[in-house]
Amino acid sequence: MAYTGKTRPHATRADRRAPAAPRRKIRVSPAALEGQAATFVAAGLTEQRYEAAARASRASSEARTAALEERRAERRAQRREAAGRQLEAAGPAGWIRACLRVTGVPGHWYGGLWTIAQRESGFDPRAFNGWDANAVAGEPSRGLFQTTWPTFRAHHQAGTAWDINDPVANCAAAVNYIKSQYGDISRVQQADSGSAPRGY
Repeated sequence: MAYTGKTRPHATRADRRAPAAPRRKIRVSPAALEGQAATFVAAGLTEQRYEAAARASRASSEARTAALEERRAERRAQRREAAGRQLEAAGPAGWIRACLRVTGVPGHWYGGLWTIAQRESGFDPRAFNGWDANAVAGEPSRGLFQTTWPTFRAHHQAGTAWDINDPVANCAAAVNYIKSQYGDISRVQQADSGSAPRGY
């Protein structure tokens, strides 16, 4: 083609765009609107059911936790009762041996502790003295070794019960008292079966 001296105009960017499609109006029928509303209502009911189920699940979980804790408490009580029965079955010999173990005193204390317990309480861990000088002063002697509460508290052995009538705890407090006052049980007249009974 021969050159005519005229330039061809370039197409503009707008010319290259596809023509815009005419907008269409969307018509929603009343029936469709009712169906959509029903869907929203159903969704709301579903959410309510979910919340109700969640509440029920939480309540069930709390009930299970409470029941489990109750069973644990029952087992702990049963173990304490079994230990108490076992301790009672051990008798004075078992109580004193256990006392030697927890206090760490040597074996030669055994005979003296036996004599003291026999003289003081007749091996009754619940013995109560309501008439002696301690009782008159307001602090009656109690337990296997007839300790007063201030003495029991001041000489309590770590790891034993805080029950003054517990035979091992009572014995251990008495042992610690003897160590602090006499040094050794051989110096306690009440522990000597060949000597006259005398308070310690």
